[in-house]
Amino acid sequence: MKKVLLIALLAMMLISLTLSACKPKVEEPVEEVAPVEEVAPVADTTMAAPVDAPAAPVTK
Repeated sequence: MKKVLLIALLAMMLISLTLSACKPKVEEPVEEVAPVEEVAPVADTTMAAPVDAPAAPVTK
């Protein structure tokens, strides 16, 4: 009788271990953090060429 109970107990432990190992993992929802807006750097207009000026041809 003791052997039957021991075998039954071991079988239940084995089944329990197998079922818990095969259970799909539940993914926790991830909080999406809004990106922080960065301030664009101020363009330095003192070095910029006028828009209407034609480009100088490159000669070799």
